[in-house]
Amino acid sequence: MINLSSVTMRRMVRTTSKWFLNGRCPLWLQRKGLNLLGGYAFLPKPIKIEKSMIAARPVWWFNLDNRRSEQVILYFHGGGYGIGSPRSHRDLCAYLALYANTSVASIAYRLAPEHPYPAAIDDGMAAYKALMDSGFSPDKITLAGDSAGGGLALTLALKIKAQNLPQPACLFLISPWINKSREAVSHVTQFEVDPVINESWSLQMAGNYLQNSAQITAEACLVDKDLSGIAPMLIHVGTDEVLLDDSLLLKQKAIKAGVHVTLITFKELWHVFHFSASLFKPARMALKQAGEYIHSMMN
Repeated sequence: MINLSSVTMRRMVRTTSKWFLNGRCPLWLQRKGLNLLGGYAFLPKPIKIEKSMIAARPVWWFNLDNRRSEQVILYFHGGGYGIGSPRSHRDLCAYLALYANTSVASIAYRLAPEHPYPAAIDDGMAAYKALMDSGFSPDKITLAGDSAGGGLALTLALKIKAQNLPQPACLFLISPWINKSREAVSHVTQFEVDPVINESWSLQMAGNYLQNSAQITAEACLVDKDLSGIAPMLIHVGTDEVLLDDSLLLKQKAIKAGVHVTLITFKELWHVFHFSASLFKPARMALKQAGEYIHSMMN
């Protein structure tokens, strides 16, 4: 476990993001790069990884002492629906499992442009149903994710409601991408301070997933959806990130819909700073707070 300063961590994040997260970098290299950045940190004791399949998709289980718990966090990685994997988010998921004292199932949902909208949603929904079919009670399941994965988790809660299925215990959303129309102010003004997201990359990912279709974009955008009746949610967001307004708007919408919501903002931190938990103490502290919230909601 290492404790890098915020200044050092920000520089590292900005440098690596410039290498891999830009519209000029081939997609295959973006995917390999993100896996490299997040996939090889030492696992915290006593977390062990179990690789299997769920609903015909690969899934990495992060278990304590090689045993699946009676509760589970179904985790959806970020990466603009085009990159990312259970390997890339290995560090984050391991610490979330540790602090929640709960197994995390990180699913490798299908990615765009090979599998555009709504492939990821279909995979997520199939995984949720498969968990219930395997014996997990809905009140022992948490849906969680970061960035695009956070938007995916929220979309699933809405799909679950539409299909009259029981809601999960709660949602944990890290900087969720909910406004696909780019009308939020922070989508324009925050590129200079966010060391992770740049405009060319965000346009590339959105175009791949939404197929540059106005109709699909409107359908996928979550800002105008009825949130009433969905599970309680915890939202984490940094003040120095492009998707800041997505989280602020989501809180307002949730309150108006009567959904219990807790929003925590992290001053001068960037998009999904939780990613490098083994290197950055604020990331571990944020995941500890989230883990305690999740544990309390499922017990």
